[in-house]
Amino acid sequence: MRLENVLVIGGSGFIGRHLAAALVRRGIRVTVPTRRSERAKHLTLLPTVNVVQTDVFAPGILERLATGCQAVFNLAGILHGRRGRRDERGPNDYGPDFARVHVELPQAIARACRAAGVRRLLHVSAVGASPDAPSEYLRSKGIGEQAVLATDDLEVTVFRPSVVFGPEDRFLNQFAQLSRFLPVLAVPCPQATFAHYPGLTVIMPATSQLAPPSDVRKRTRELSLLPVEPP
Repeated sequence: MRLENVLVIGGSGFIGRHLAAALVRRGIRVTVPTRRSERAKHLTLLPTVNVVQTDVFAPGILERLATGCQAVFNLAGILHGRRGRRDERGPNDYGPDFARVHVELPQAIARACRAAGVRRLLHVSAVGASPDAPSEYLRSKGIGEQAVLATDDLEVTVFRPSVVFGPEDRFLNQFAQLSRFLPVLAVPCPQATFAHYPGLTVIMPATSQLAPPSDVRKRTRELSLLPVEPP
């Protein structure tokens, strides 16, 4: 399968900018939809990236964006969401925002791939994602992961990274800013360990598996906490 056009959902974020750059280096044209084009202005400098201001939740938009592509990446994810009313919470007890982004969007992407004739879907989930996980984030991620893996007509690879951070992230940089003003920072899980991800721990295996494996229709990869330096 020759890759010429790739659609990247959630491509304006931290991982997305590194993925887009890696795809451009391979001579691939990349489409990145975003609700606000100014959030993806850093991507407009890349020669084969097309930033499209649109709402991927609107009817028919995903199908139109996927048409002519050979692969679709789903990087979309949120860390926080509204709890919602009792009737808004998902069957595994997560709020409406988690349901929309982590469950309904992957389902819609799979349908769009099918409608547009795209066979290759690469989906970023999370380590520990499971319908019975302890957090709303992981439960909703687990349901979304199951949805894409349940497709019987797509070549799907699911990546399960842990905490991803680097020079442009909003995670450790926020802690760094707080440390300038606070003498002590509370750590909710003092046993946790972290390693530096300059985007490449996810991007390198993702780009290397753009072509579907010949003998495996569905594949899940957990990405370990090992530092990876830029080439």
